[in-house]
Amino acid sequence: MPSGLLHLNTVEFNQAGANREDRNASVDIVAVHGLNEDMIEAWTDAETGILWLRDFLPKAIPVARVLTFGYDASASSFYSAGWADTIQKHAHTLVASLQADRSIEGCDHRPVIFVCHGLGGILVKKALAYSASRTSAQVVHLYTIFVSTYGILFFGTPHNRTDTASWFALESTHSSELRTTIQAGGQFNTALNWNTETLEIITDQFAPLMKQLHIFFFWEEVQSSFGHRSGFIVEESSAAPILDNTERSGIDATHSRMVKFSKTNSSSYRTIIAALTRYCREAPRVIARRWEVALAALARARSNEAFELAGLAFDIHNDGLFPCENSASRRSRSKHFFPPQETAADFIGREDISHILHNALFPPENTSSISRQRKFVVYGMGGSGKTQFCSKFAKDNQERYWAVFTIHATSVETAKNSFARIGKIGGLGDTEGAGKYWLSQLEEPWLLIIDNADNPDLDLAGLFPEGDRGHILITTRNPDFRRHGTSGSVELKGLKKREALHLLLKRADVPRPWDASTKAAGNEITRTLGYLALALIQAGTSIFRKICDLTDYLNFHNHYRSRRRARPHSMATPEDDDIVYSAFDFSMNYLQAKCTVVSQDAVELLNIVGFYHFEHIRVDIFTRAVENRLRALASSANRSIHSRLLGAIITRLQPPPTLPQFLRQDLEALHPYRVRRALHELYSLSLISYDGKDASFSLHPLVHTWARDRLDQREKALWAQIALNTLTESILLPPDDAGEIHGEFRKDLLPHLDACLAACPIRISDYRSRLGRLQLSYAKFFQQTLLLIIRDQALNAGKCGYVYAERGRFGEATVYLSMVKDVLVETFGYENERTMIAMLGLAGTYWGLGRLEEAITLQKRVVEARSKVFGPEHRETLLAMDQLGRSHWLHGQYHEALDLQQLTTDRMKAVLGSDHDDTLTALDNLGVTLGSWHRFQESMEIHQQVLLSREKRLGATDLETLTTMNNLAMALLDLKRLDEARGIMRKVYEERKLQLGKEHPWTLWALCNLAKINIELGLLQEAEYMLVDGIAAGKRSLSDNHLGVLMGCGELARVYARQGRFDEAEKLTLDTIQRLEESRGHEHPDSVYAMWKLAQLYELQDKIEKAVQACEVALERANMRLTKQHPFCKKIESKLCSLRNRLRPKPEDALIDERRDPEHEYHVVRQFKARNQRTW
Repeated sequence: MPSGLLHLNTVEFNQAGANREDRNASVDIVAVHGLNEDMIEAWTDAETGILWLRDFLPKAIPVARVLTFGYDASASSFYSAGWADTIQKHAHTLVASLQADRSIEGCDHRPVIFVCHGLGGILVKKALAYSASRTSAQVVHLYTIFVSTYGILFFGTPHNRTDTASWFALESTHSSELRTTIQAGGQFNTALNWNTETLEIITDQFAPLMKQLHIFFFWEEVQSSFGHRSGFIVEESSAAPILDNTERSGIDATHSRMVKFSKTNSSSYRTIIAALTRYCREAPRVIARRWEVALAALARARSNEAFELAGLAFDIHNDGLFPCENSASRRSRSKHFFPPQETAADFIGREDISHILHNALFPPENTSSISRQRKFVVYGMGGSGKTQFCSKFAKDNQERYWAVFTIHATSVETAKNSFARIGKIGGLGDTEGAGKYWLSQLEEPWLLIIDNADNPDLDLAGLFPEGDRGHILITTRNPDFRRHGTSGSVELKGLKKREALHLLLKRADVPRPWDASTKAAGNEITRTLGYLALALIQAGTSIFRKICDLTDYLNFHNHYRSRRRARPHSMATPEDDDIVYSAFDFSMNYLQAKCTVVSQDAVELLNIVGFYHFEHIRVDIFTRAVENRLRALASSANRSIHSRLLGAIITRLQPPPTLPQFLRQDLEALHPYRVRRALHELYSLSLISYDGKDASFSLHPLVHTWARDRLDQREKALWAQIALNTLTESILLPPDDAGEIHGEFRKDLLPHLDACLAACPIRISDYRSRLGRLQLSYAKFFQQTLLLIIRDQALNAGKCGYVYAERGRFGEATVYLSMVKDVLVETFGYENERTMIAMLGLAGTYWGLGRLEEAITLQKRVVEARSKVFGPEHRETLLAMDQLGRSHWLHGQYHEALDLQQLTTDRMKAVLGSDHDDTLTALDNLGVTLGSWHRFQESMEIHQQVLLSREKRLGATDLETLTTMNNLAMALLDLKRLDEARGIMRKVYEERKLQLGKEHPWTLWALCNLAKINIELGLLQEAEYMLVDGIAAGKRSLSDNHLGVLMGCGELARVYARQGRFDEAEKLTLDTIQRLEESRGHEHPDSVYAMWKLAQLYELQDKIEKAVQACEVALERANMRLTKQHPFCKKIESKLCSLRNRLRPKPEDALIDERRDPEHEYHVVRQFKARNQRTW
């Protein structure tokens, strides 16, 4: 049907002279129907013919003018490759039609209330987002719709998910052609992949507007029938999300009938009419005030337009003159702007290169009709200004991009961290995959600047987000990367002669006008420096700081260049770099010659950061180090006389600390201000640049390389050690490290820690040999200084291991924590508390690597040691026992887990009390283990008890409380109390999504559990959507072999099996079994369970022989770890007996069975070698 508005009721004004204000005192109610409907039938009761918008509403609200908007709303027209374009087209038409109608009626400031059914609500959200952006002079009339909108009633609108299958099923009842399309796959399968993402994008666009609107969500309470099945078209969670300052209500009707009323006394109608009456009463006053504010804001925006720069222009759509729009106003539409650097105020030149780049990324429309991702490479020697050029391009074109992001590509780790930040901004997980995925799905225009991609071994193509969207700029010193420039490349050489002179004299602050001698001296400097921007900036800064004048600069520069060339061959630098390095040497000599505390600190800081990564060096690395030293000194000053005496002796024995001077001061002289003054000195010499609001600074790659290369080999070894010690001084170990702020700090340390350890590896001698133990014993009595050195090395290793473990880099963490454990064991023995803490930390990294046997061995040793030292009922002993019980459970050792956890909880109740946090955690773990023993009732009761206590102590939304709710929902599922389980698990999922993000591992785990419940409820389509999306997100955020991903694959196979898609189910199950066997072992209960599900799948297909084979393998493996006493073993045994009975051979088949080829006996069950087990 054609799009358009229809008047169902008009408001009459009795006075002939009614003015615009009178007309705006009434209200426009605009109805927008959903899919498979039209503008009349959608709201009309089929039996009575009553159209409540026309027959009931005007009588209840006389001041309301009622309109209905119609458009082509067949499901097949929406769920196609042009889904997003279709919505946008109708949304634009709605805004234009409604604005025109209100303008003609003279009521363009009248309040608007939208009444939306189904996907009509999506149209309205898109329309209001569009209207809210129409503030420029040419289209500001479209802005009136957003300003005038007071409220929206959403009836069954899918805000985060739409059941595509249900829409098609409804339409297909009237279309045999569409039924054929669905059965063949057609557009339905395509729709599954992108409709959810489109909804989320529209929701994100609408979210900032919600606080200005009154919102009422309604959901259907009666399932719709699709012939062979029934279900909700839009689930409650999607139709009525729980949000602040919104209203919610269910309607006792199906999706179609929820907006059709034949009686005014029905409860649902009365709820709706009451809301509309209230809105219509309050709207005129609120919207009138809103218009006052909006008109004032628009007037201010117009007054700021740059007439003097742009003058006046004509527009073909406007006969009058209009001013060009202010660039600041345009830039305000940019949502995210993160270029590599702030654009320098004195940036000049490169107009020709900028023109080439502009034409490559924004070609005339008639030259390219195909949308594709555009990539452009900017390459050139170091110091030529590549990064600054790209930052300037981003700034100049900011209004063209909804988002500008930077990927710091100097290493794989920095690139991953850059994408992880983008993923977090996009509301997904804090991972590389999440960032790439979000960009690939983003419909708004974006620019990605991949900066400093110099390493020839870098997989540059792996940094490009998938899809055809976006522009990508690459800066590199490697000309071979030009091949990645699908839209072109350009080499950035030195500046032009005039540009170089301008930059030098401007940076040197030489006053205008410049005479011939000034220009001649300047041109000589620029020529000598190869017209390189970085060298010119350094020279100009030196002149500005009065280190030399314009005419003397080359004498100093040539002097330092000669000294550099006289250095040993091993310290020689390339010719191109030599020019810039000599400029840096000049500045360094100036610093050293000042001989002040600040200049000395500046030199030492430069030596230190030469061994860090050159980008985003947080200032609080140094200020935290100072504060931690202050805290340690203050703590020692408050000790007893005996402790202070012992400390003084240790200080005399200890070698001088390998730290910079600003960290080697006494309590009175230590102050973070010294760091900031030294950094300002470096900044004033253009050796560092601040990153702005992030309280961090960066070095140009050439400055960074020079800072390290200027040192000889002995100095490098010393300052690399000082850099590492300074870094570790800033790190706190538990329990002093709690809080998100500390976690973010350690995350940002990672690239600097990597760089430091590459230059200064931690090496601790192996004292486990007989000779080593003798050396250590001797040192205890005669070489205490050696012991103190070993202590400092172990402390550094422990901090490094802690940071790596927290960031999930368990391999590196294990190396360093193993060093710590070995030293502590040999020095103090297993029964020392520090040794026990180190062993538990190392066990945690073994967990991360899936080396559970080693983790359990360490944890057992800690339990034994703590039992001996503290006693079996001490809190520290009980905590170690609880951790060991969890390890047994995770490893599938359910017998050991149950025995230990029952003992632990009994002791904790007696010692700590039933409501102690530690007791509740142990009880929650025990409940999970009881569930693994199929003792579901006991499991549920324990989780209920823990939940009650945690809700009182922590609140209903605390993450620990949510963990217990998750466990309780699973117990209810096992007890077949499905509706209760679903309600609880949905709350867990929504709350985790809100607090942690959609792709956090805990959120994805809740999603998988919710899908599992939906499977049991028969909501197979919804479960499939959840699992397909969740598995994809899990692979992005975690890995293909992560336990959560494998569990999701197993559940998806169950969905396929119940849908009769046996081939897909079998393929997925076999792949999941292989991955489980590789990652967790053949005899692990998870692998056994997967084999059991394979047997059930074969049974469903009446492949009894294969079912028997799979069942036999499952039983054999179950007996290895679960043992015959476990209920699951008995269940498998019973099923195997039943299957064998079905296979009982007839007499004439006996001879055939005896000759069966043994090679085919297990052809469906693949065997694998035992491997290390990887888990969480």
